[in-house]
Amino acid sequence: MNRIHFPFAVCLLILFQCLGAGPVAAQEEDFTSGEADFSATFRNGQGLEVGFPSSGYVFGFSGLAQPGMNLSQTEADTSFALGTYTRRAYLTFKASDLERGIDVLVRANYIASTPLLDAYINYAINDWLSIRTGQFQNPANNREMQFYEGHLAMPERSLMSRTFVETGREFGLSLSGTFGNSESMMIKPALAITSGDGINSFGTLSNDTDKGGLKIGGRLDVYPFGDFDANSASDFERNEAPKAVIGWATNYNMGASGPVGESHGEWLIFDENGVEQLPHYLKNHMDVLAKWKGASLLAEFTNAAAYQLDGAFTSASLGTLLMPTQISQYLVLGNAYNIQGGYLFKNGLQLDGRFGQTFPEFDQSSSLLEVIDAIGGCLTWHVAEHALKLQLSGEYLNYQNRPDANGWTAAFQTQFLF
Repeated sequence: MNRIHFPFAVCLLILFQCLGAGPVAAQEEDFTSGEADFSATFRNGQGLEVGFPSSGYVFGFSGLAQPGMNLSQTEADTSFALGTYTRRAYLTFKASDLERGIDVLVRANYIASTPLLDAYINYAINDWLSIRTGQFQNPANNREMQFYEGHLAMPERSLMSRTFVETGREFGLSLSGTFGNSESMMIKPALAITSGDGINSFGTLSNDTDKGGLKIGGRLDVYPFGDFDANSASDFERNEAPKAVIGWATNYNMGASGPVGESHGEWLIFDENGVEQLPHYLKNHMDVLAKWKGASLLAEFTNAAAYQLDGAFTSASLGTLLMPTQISQYLVLGNAYNIQGGYLFKNGLQLDGRFGQTFPEFDQSSSLLEVIDAIGGCLTWHVAEHALKLQLSGEYLNYQNRPDANGWTAAFQTQFLF
């Protein structure tokens, strides 16, 4: 079966099960044998979990599929374009040793050219400190890029996230902590050291070396009103008291070879001796996420700048000296913000809207980053405790310097968590 259409077959099976569960009820089946010391639980939206209570071992299998269709139109082409797609198709395996605090997770996107998305080992040193190694979501990106793709409020990420980040996954090591009182105030810092080359960090060949230096980054989150679920933009918990998290994140890539510092040799820049001299790339993020009684608000700001450009050439033959503003043709440089809010009703319906803008550092027509306004909205129906999600969304992009590129896209997407 073609892997692009494989999720549709899975989705049809899950659809009947989810609809049969009703809009707010979850299906849960337990099979436990005391003699065999074995338990198995299946929950809609969470997958299958197999446990061995006496040993503390737990294994989990889950997945995600997002088939849909869209309709779009631009100023340059007034005809309507209709298409179908499968945005994501994930399968996830997780193994845990509860007694030792060790988790192993492997996740693949089977419609991507490089399927491996996450593959890491997480070790909880104690109740407040954990270490992770492998390929994982970098905590040094903006808030929305910390959300799992199955927990997004809209079918696609915001313009800001799509512009300044690719998958957000990188190979490396991270350290995260939790300090404070979960009922009053908490602080959650995180530090990450990664390859700076995104997923598939070392290229397609075994002898393909890493490009540039390491990426060093971190995040500091402050919860002034106590802990809550900050892993999505929706208030699934319907917090009775106002909750908020204020975050700041930064990452410094000591040798970027792609537009947002998540690429492996998309382009190269050289010094006066013809040796690779990749530019340093700094990104800073500030964000606020608040939730209360079904309502949620997310506000984010990002800035990106380049350094270490003196004496750089665009080819090893030293034919062209890189001018200071010319780096904007290689790296996404400038600012952006995203503001989005929504409300989740008790019957499972959710309304969301967002607005964002991007601004280039240099006002040049050749810059990768353009002045773009983005406005969008989405109506979502959650079924079977979010195992099934039906979404109708729309987005309009306004290119201030390229009006012919202005256009809108409407999409109907179905999401299955299993």
